Amino acid sequence: MSSFFVMPSEVAEHSLTFCHPRDVAAFSQTCRRAHALIYKATDQYLWRSLFLRYPFDDPRKAVGASPTSEFDWSGKLKRRVFAETIARQGGDRHELLDALLECIEEAAPLSLGREHEHSHNISWVEEILIESDTLALEPEFTESEKLARLRAHLALSLEPGVGTAAPERVKAFRRISRIFVYDLRNYLAECQWGPFTARAEGVYWAHVNAIVNVITMNLRDFGIQWPRDFKPPLSVYGLQATRAYSAPDTLKRSPLDWAGVEGYWMRIVCFCDYRDLIRFNASGWRAGFFDDEYEEASRLLRLNLRLVSVETDPEVLAKLPDPTRPPITFGGTMRGFNAEEQLDRAVRGTVRVMPDGNIRWSFTSIYDSHDQWSSEGVQIGGVCSAAGVVGAWTGAYHEHGDPAGKHPCRYRPFWLFKANEATPKASWPE
Repeated sequence: MSSFFVMPSEVAEHSLTFCHPRDVAAFSQTCRRAHALIYKATDQYLWRSLFLRYPFDDPRKAVGASPTSEFDWSGKLKRRVFAETIARQGGDRHELLDALLECIEEAAPLSLGREHEHSHNISWVEEILIESDTLALEPEFTESEKLARLRAHLALSLEPGVGTAAPERVKAFRRISRIFVYDLRNYLAECQWGPFTARAEGVYWAHVNAIVNVITMNLRDFGIQWPRDFKPPLSVYGLQATRAYSAPDTLKRSPLDWAGVEGYWMRIVCFCDYRDLIRFNASGWRAGFFDDEYEEASRLLRLNLRLVSVETDPEVLAKLPDPTRPPITFGGTMRGFNAEEQLDRAVRGTVRVMPDGNIRWSFTSIYDSHDQWSSEGVQIGGVCSAAGVVGAWTGAYHEHGDPAGKHPCRYRPFWLFKANEATPKASWPE
């Protein structure tokens, strides 16, 4: 031990960067000089090096982080190493979920020239989930919103299985998700008709997760019949698709377009038969109504969006959760791929940051000069993520006869994702 301290402290610290953080912590308990070297250094070189060598993504490069910010490298690394212990040996699940969600939020965004580099944070999260029983809880929506948020980001990417051949666990997720999605009591004016908490101050992740599960399983049912060019990026890239700027062409967007609005989009809409929806809601929301062989309808639509304006009023910006991301107003067109749908319908909407920091998309489609359909959704993952926007599509006025008004008649979950520039020009196969 004495010979170790003969060398300069810089060399001793550098030697320790090649050790596991647990070994460094154990070494700090051997004597006072070791404790001082580990925990009382004038800089954070040792813990910063240990953090980045683990490896984790550099949090200073995360979206919204300042390169000059002071990070508690020691505390951050300890929480994540401890989370590994909880995942494998048991402990406070909330602490584990906090660490996993933090890792996803701080995953390195894609950048020009490094579009194909994977995130160390995402790889760590996936490894933890694969090697532990973190996701093995019963698929009930009385669970923690943290776990629902994590599952919404995963989109069943770690849960294989298709249709009636899927494992019982996956089929249970689908049944419960359908019950939640088609229960019209979950669409309220106080939540602004979307998957939000009261007054739309935050995201209701259990609702978002249910929508993700329903659409993901329907996409799997299509299998090879679903054209490859039109598949959502999330179904190909999994959790990596939640990274900021992973959506096509968003690294080349206009500086004003912080949300990556402009360009081509694809939209998946799923819905059950109108008569089934009425029977389900009128018969007491029976758990067995949507059995494993039940089939929903799905439609694909394409959108071409353009930026119309960006909020610049200083008084408005001063009241925003994030003044660097002012509300965006956009317009564009939407149409289906069916031969009967030859005309584009106008679309107008807004993108803004919610009080809880999530990104909300609101837009309306117009038919014959009248508002027809209203959509409310939330971005999955970071800004401009390939995972896109998930939400609810309802009647524009929420009146009697509308899909989700005072006397609701229909509701359609949707998943909106950015498409490659050439994709909307391709022909949808018969």
